[in-house]
Amino acid sequence: MTTTLEATKACYLLIQSFLNSSSENCLNSINLDENDKIYKLDKHLHLPTLYPSSFNKELHLQTQKLVLQTYNDFINILENHHLEELSISYNGGKDCLVQLIIYFAAVYKNKIIDNNNFDQSSPLIINAVYVHTETEFDEQINFLKESVLQFGLNFTAVYTLFNEINHLNKSQILNEINTKSSGNIKCLFSQSSTLPCGFSTYLKSTNNQIKAIIVGIRRTDPYGSNLLLKQKTDTHRGWPDFLRIHPILDWHTGDVWYFIKWLERESINSNFKINYCPLYDLGYSSIGGCDNTVRNPQLTHILKNNIKSFWPAWWILDDDIERLSRVQKGKV
Repeated sequence: MTTTLEATKACYLLIQSFLNSSSENCLNSINLDENDKIYKLDKHLHLPTLYPSSFNKELHLQTQKLVLQTYNDFINILENHHLEELSISYNGGKDCLVQLIIYFAAVYKNKIIDNNNFDQSSPLIINAVYVHTETEFDEQINFLKESVLQFGLNFTAVYTLFNEINHLNKSQILNEINTKSSGNIKCLFSQSSTLPCGFSTYLKSTNNQIKAIIVGIRRTDPYGSNLLLKQKTDTHRGWPDFLRIHPILDWHTGDVWYFIKWLERESINSNFKINYCPLYDLGYSSIGGCDNTVRNPQLTHILKNNIKSFWPAWWILDDDIERLSRVQKGKV
């Protein structure tokens, strides 16, 4: 099992590799090759090409700029906040995964490269939290569990009591693999199903040591259009008092998926492979709860044998189309 320190180094090297890469080697310049490991990995998706045509030079350059911006924002944040005061909101989704990888790279730069006094024999603790307010897909929970272990997070899952039996079963799943991780997994229960109550439960469990939480919201998401990089919570609306940090505000769906698929290819032969939740390959482009998430109808296509299928989420890159996977609760 990779230690947290090893994970930060792996992420740092991946980020540096991407920032130094040439747009001439963008993903859609790669020819279809049946011996390619990515081709074999995605063969079951029946794709016409290895990558969509939109994975071009322009998207490569645009994504590089966004990665550098987010990376530098994290460096600045780490220079002004102690690591133990920070936590990252992580649910295993694509946006959270992107910010987690860049955050880990920045932590390595800040704590190891720029800090001669850091004792590498001591444990590196990176806090993370997920407030469960919906009934998740098993695939999401399983990926969340696997990636928490891979990155060695000091992870807290806060379950709300609106669906106690279902959440209790899933909290037991998380606890079963506790001893196998270089990090730590803790499960808490809050007294209501609201996010403010969930985060309040989390902050109290840390004796209010956590002062800021990193949130993977983008401007194209609901309530994201007017947010700033750093923003205090609305305590007058019942939120606990902490600083929200939004490092991927200016990212778009295409940038997120180009970066993830590039990292997947770059890391496929390494000991630190970048994976993502398998629901995205099944046509779910935006994942919420089981009762408000469907396969995106715009990803529908018909195979040669007249069987209905779905392109993977990364095959269309429009922000508005992405949200078509979300429906009104109870309509699934």
